[in-house]
Amino acid sequence: MESTLKYVLYAISLVALVTGLNVLIGGAAAIPGALGGVEATVDNELRFFSIFWIAYGAFCFWVAKNIKDQSVFIPVIALVFFLGGVGRLISTLLVGPPADILMPAMILELVLPIVIYTFYWKLNKISEPSVHAN
Repeated sequence: MESTLKYVLYAISLVALVTGLNVLIGGAAAIPGALGGVEATVDNELRFFSIFWIAYGAFCFWVAKNIKDQSVFIPVIALVFFLGGVGRLISTLLVGPPADILMPAMILELVLPIVIYTFYWKLNKISEPSVHAN
């Protein structure tokens, strides 16, 4: 179970690093499903926030690499990922649906954190020493 959790974190890390660099370098036009140009302010904000997505990816990598010592951060990773999905859901409800390719991303961002936290919880429950009364 620990190795599965580790590889899920590595996968999230890889996706976050690649997509974050994609937006940092290519701006709003690099986002899948983008239909032409956007105003400079939107592009500026996306490039700014892409750094935080890159940092999240690096953090996930660091936790995965040191999972035994850094597992305390796994619930935080799951929560941030879930809140990203909530942000997409709010956008979908208030502004409208994004490009088709981003709808599965939203679903993944809402479901995968629950799976991650479940694995984390089971792993910690298994590794807790049992307390016996004398």
